[in-house]
Amino acid sequence: MEKYPIVRLKRGKAMRGNEIWKRRDVITLIKKLGKENKLVYIIDLDGYKRNSANLKLYKKVGRYLWVDSYPRYLEDVMDIIISGVERITIRDMNEEQLKEVKDISEKDIFLSGKNADEMAKFVAKYKFNGIVLSEEQEISDELQTWKIYMSEENIRRIK
Repeated sequence: MEKYPIVRLKRGKAMRGNEIWKRRDVITLIKKLGKENKLVYIIDLDGYKRNSANLKLYKKVGRYLWVDSYPRYLEDVMDIIISGVERITIRDMNEEQLKEVKDISEKDIFLSGKNADEMAKFVAKYKFNGIVLSEEQEISDELQTWKIYMSEENIRRIK
C-alpha cells in the first residue's frame, strides 16, 4: 500500500502530531521524511488561509513534495509548479481554470474538494492523475484515489 507522511506548514513552522519544527529544522525534517518515504504530503495552512503558500521552502526541497496549498488561481498553480514540487493537489477550482492548468502542466495533479463526485468528473474529463479525499469522503469511481488520514498523519492510496 502506498502511503506518505503529512506535514502541516504554518508561518514557516512544520507540525506533525504535537511536535513543531522551526526554520532550518523544517527543511531537515522534510528532506529526511522525503528520503525515507519518497514523498511528503504538505498541507500548507498559509496557502489555505492567506493565499500565501510557502514557495521558498518548496524551492529548497521541491523534489520530495506533494503540495496541497489550496491554489485559487492559475498563477498560484504556476508558482507551485515552478518551485519544483513533484505533485500538486488542487481544491475546488472551477472547470475553466482546471482546463487551463491541464493545458500548461505535465506535473502530477490531483483534484480534491467538497463535492468529490464533481472533482472526479473533472479528473476523468481532463485526464488528471487522480483524486484526494478527506477521511469522511467516499467515491465510487475507479480513479486513482488517495485519502487523507489526519489522525494517522498520512495520505494513503485506496484505489
